Amino acid sequence: MRTKLYFIILLTINLLSCNKDKNTFIVKSGDKDLTINLHTYSDTLSAIELRIDDSLHSSWPLRYPVYQFDHGNITGDKTVIAVGVIKPTRFDPKPDKRLFLFKITDDNYIRPLWLGSRVAQPLEDFKVINSLEPALIRTIEREQDGTFLVAKYKWRGFGLEFIDYIRRGISLEEAQKLLQKG
Repeated sequence: MRTKLYFIILLTINLLSCNKDKNTFIVKSGDKDLTINLHTYSDTLSAIELRIDDSLHSSWPLRYPVYQFDHGNITGDKTVIAVGVIKPTRFDPKPDKRLFLFKITDDNYIRPLWLGSRVAQPLEDFKVINSLEPALIRTIEREQDGTFLVAKYKWRGFGLEFIDYIRRGISLEEAQKLLQKG
């Protein structure tokens, strides 16, 4: 009985210490902890929500399917929320994967920073690399020949600036492994 109790306590501590919800993160703003999460209402409607002390303070609706949600200090001064959406644009009417960046204002409101329509090639996936300061964005992009590439971008005033290719002409599986490396 005692062994079962220890096991249950250890399991509970482990579950509480792990954030299994990849769509929620906590950031510091002054002396406050801000909880940012992606709330999905349906397959085409989500909202980025900012909570202070469990109370909803700000939200931003996303009226497109969301395929990725991440964050990091991309601009070098504050946390930026990175959201991957699937949507058409004025000059590219086919729905495709896009990258949106949102900032948290000084008074703790969510506002658009950059609503990107494209990176160099059609976007497949992305990840914010927080091991660097400021954080970089690593992407998987589709090449015209059907293979994939992995590239690095950094924030540059208004929009992303291409840094370099990590690898080109690779399979999606290999690209996904490189995307996860920090």
